[in-house]
Amino acid sequence: MKNKTFLSFIALLLLASVSFIGCNGKNDSLIISAWVQMGPSGSVIARVITERVDCPNIRLDNVSQQMQVRNQPPDPDFPVLVCETLIPPGTTSASVSGMALKLPIENPKRLVVIGDTGCRIKGDEVQACNDPQAWPFKKIAENAAAWDPDLIIHLGDYFYRETPCPEGNIGCEGSPSGDNWETWDADFFSSAAPLLKSAPWAFTRGNHESCARGGKGWFRFLDPNPPFPECEEFTPPYAIDTGFVQLLMLDTSSAEEGEQDAPQELVDAYSVQIDALSEAAGDNAWLVTHSPFWAIIESDGELLTINDALQRASGNSLKEGINLVMSGHAHYVELLIFEGDRSPQFVLGFSGTKLDPPVTVPLAGLEIAGAVIAQGVTFNDFGFVTMEQVGEGWDVTVRDVEGEEVFKCSIIDNSAECSN
Repeated sequence: MKNKTFLSFIALLLLASVSFIGCNGKNDSLIISAWVQMGPSGSVIARVITERVDCPNIRLDNVSQQMQVRNQPPDPDFPVLVCETLIPPGTTSASVSGMALKLPIENPKRLVVIGDTGCRIKGDEVQACNDPQAWPFKKIAENAAAWDPDLIIHLGDYFYRETPCPEGNIGCEGSPSGDNWETWDADFFSSAAPLLKSAPWAFTRGNHESCARGGKGWFRFLDPNPPFPECEEFTPPYAIDTGFVQLLMLDTSSAEEGEQDAPQELVDAYSVQIDALSEAAGDNAWLVTHSPFWAIIESDGELLTINDALQRASGNSLKEGINLVMSGHAHYVELLIFEGDRSPQFVLGFSGTKLDPPVTVPLAGLEIAGAVIAQGVTFNDFGFVTMEQVGEGWDVTVRDVEGEEVFKCSIIDNSAECSN
């Protein structure tokens, strides 16, 4: 009799719990992804993607409050809700539905840098998204998270599945396509899950997130600004002050143009933005942008230089104190250290997207936009980069998919040296 009474009591408790969840619509198992990102004016933003009908509560220190809907409600292309909360300065802990969120720390000393992570399907250019060897972003995210970073920098280009997988192609069979939730989840959120949880992020917009391509998903999920009424071709530049180093974030999603003869209106637009970042720059800043200011690519045996619009907009001269330019866009590693006082250019677009043909000629001695390359290092395989503060400088390590060291560089102010 006692056992029957006990079991009846347990059944009533379970029924009450189910009823409570059903009546309040608070089934927090419907949260798909949660992360923290850095934004303009020192903002720290918690974001959540959920299948709930309303936003969940976020707990900041000992206070619980409901998150706010970020922009549009769910629709057929994006049947998920995006919620956000600005995290006040001085907050020491944050969690959503019992999931702890990693908050920024002062002077982060361990950085992970990735770029160009999605799986390319566009017309005849087809990557085998179902093959983890051909598209290793998930493994890269796992190994980068295992390195235990303090901050993650993504150099842009998340969205790559632009057209349907060709019929009969088993390498990408079943892949979604187009600027919608399924594609963004397949290209980024599912594979990036362990890395999203591991540290705060600084997200860079790439040309694949332009208004004509993946702009809807970018502004719904990752753009750090308050929602715009319509898709913006140019978003305002901003600075992230981490303490020891300052990140100058520049949206170059519209800088996709021919290698020469950039339209003057494009040059003028970027000139204004670069001037604004120069005004904001301190003594130790890195310019973070998807399109490189200076890079060499090889096409059909011919060497080409990019990016004409950014070179003209900057006059090929950056303010003293901008000690490094970090970019993606080219799908390999290219580290360029120049003679004279031009800051080094690191191109790191090798974290999943189908690789570009390698540059086969020695880089040292070549000239880009009036400066000679003193040292140039390339790596044409998949991987990620770690940066660790050591004294007044940084140890930069290019790593393969498994996280193994390929080669290292050291940076102090605007001087760099690499060894491999």
